[in-house]
Amino acid sequence: MNRRQVIQTLGLVSTHALFPSVLSGFLSGCANKEVKDYNPIFFNPDEFNAIIEIIDLIIPETTTKSASQTNTHMFLDQVFSLCLTEEQKKLIKNGLSELTPEFNKVKDKIQFLTDIDKKAYANNEDFAWFKFIKQYTLIGFFTSREGTTKASNYVKIPESYKGDIPLDENTLNYGTTSLRYYL
Repeated sequence: MNRRQVIQTLGLVSTHALFPSVLSGFLSGCANKEVKDYNPIFFNPDEFNAIIEIIDLIIPETTTKSASQTNTHMFLDQVFSLCLTEEQKKLIKNGLSELTPEFNKVKDKIQFLTDIDKKAYANNEDFAWFKFIKQYTLIGFFTSREGTTKASNYVKIPESYKGDIPLDENTLNYGTTSLRYYL
């Protein structure tokens, strides 16, 4: 399998047989307010610390908790460890190994990630792995209690299906429709 095929199949992670159990474990783990003794499975300690900073720049603390405060970094660690093929794992690891030293040195981390994000979404294959970190950060956050109830237009009791929902600048996402996490 070549690099392009690996990148294309990363989007299929959510169809992996273990993904529902990882997501279920993450959701039940959200009840634990803080998990201090978590040992990463996929990331090494430097990468894990960088991931925590990265996801907090993607979803910072505002009126809601940040991504790491909802344990999204643990979700990423488990999904990447249990649901990726060896080639996909290698692609993510290679990207992180190149990013982590530079990320730790730069002063303007937001601008640094913005540049990487632009390259990733300009279809630069060297940065394509960043799309998946971003997408699964959004999945992890918006499936957490905080993301579902406070960062979304949460509907406690589902109504009938609404196929066409008008949007304005105050619209978040709706609890009665699919998450809009693919950018």
